[in-house]
Amino acid sequence: MGRGTILAVDRGALPDNTRRIMDIFNQMAAHDHEQVIAFQNAATGLRGFLAIHDTTLGPALGGVRIWHYASDAEALADALRLSRAMTYKASLAELPCGGGKTVMPLHEGLQRAEAFQALGTLVENLRGRYFCARDVGITDDDLANLARTTRYVAREPSPELGDISEHTAIGVWHGMRACLEFAGIKKARVAIQGVGSVGMWLARILKKEGMELFVADLDAGRAQQAAGELGAHVVAPGEVLTTPCEVLAPCALGGVVSIETAERVQARIVCGSANNILGTPEAGDALAQRGILYAPDYLVNAGGLIRGAEYYLLKRADSRASLARIYERMWRVLELARERRLSTARVTNELAEARLKRPKFFRDLTWGQRADARS
Repeated sequence: MGRGTILAVDRGALPDNTRRIMDIFNQMAAHDHEQVIAFQNAATGLRGFLAIHDTTLGPALGGVRIWHYASDAEALADALRLSRAMTYKASLAELPCGGGKTVMPLHEGLQRAEAFQALGTLVENLRGRYFCARDVGITDDDLANLARTTRYVAREPSPELGDISEHTAIGVWHGMRACLEFAGIKKARVAIQGVGSVGMWLARILKKEGMELFVADLDAGRAQQAAGELGAHVVAPGEVLTTPCEVLAPCALGGVVSIETAERVQARIVCGSANNILGTPEAGDALAQRGILYAPDYLVNAGGLIRGAEYYLLKRADSRASLARIYERMWRVLELARERRLSTARVTNELAEARLKRPKFFRDLTWGQRADARS
């Protein structure tokens, strides 16, 4: 084969396992992921994916998620999508870190305590390149078992760190406040989809600000708790996206706003704590075309990451001033989107990527050693 010859590969002639490997590399290359670790431990039932998106700005931070995934492919896609969002959060917040995420399929054979200890060993062996925390499905016991075998896990709540969920909710409120002022709305009806840990904190903040609340949750008990504590109106989970209101606040799982649902949203603003609210970038365009302000989730829900990064990496005792700057960043995005006639989602992507455009150093084998050398 001569110099410069390109070898054409017939994918159909490749073995199934080779095609799957090529598919993983293609998915990683699509958004420039640095590393994906597929892990399993037969003795404990542990299995899943750890995705590190980008360490240009520092070690990858991101939670561990355990969920009922329909397939391994779905779990991998979630890890890739969520780790990228964490990088963008860190970039927009001007933090010295990148993004990562661990996802674990929930199944009957999982020996939970032992599995999380095994996962902790994997995280520890990365030597500080990835720092994990709580995400969907994770309990205090899970975090305690991770901490048995790794130093690189955020244990919360604690008096010094505070409640990460509360910090996230505070950040969402600052982003929502910018949207409300930009739209000239003083008092609002807010429909909250999901009143778990972050959603409930957000509901409490909004109640103090005089907002009228509508809440929906797959767990009827949590919705009733919000109704009893805050005087919120309970709506059915299937109806919350189309509830007439000024603000729709998705605070559960992502992907809830597709091109189709964007046409049915009855709010003037979409601003919530859920990751990856938009099913596709085109869904953001659809909202913009209808004149609906969208607060990009990885901009406004970065409060937990900001607090964790400032506490563990920068040793700051308080992050309230940093959380308040989410208002300024959201306002800037709204102005740029109006000036350039683009959706806020596309403008925010460009701003996040701008900090990552400088020459990168591949740190897979060096970041941990550098961190150890500084400690």
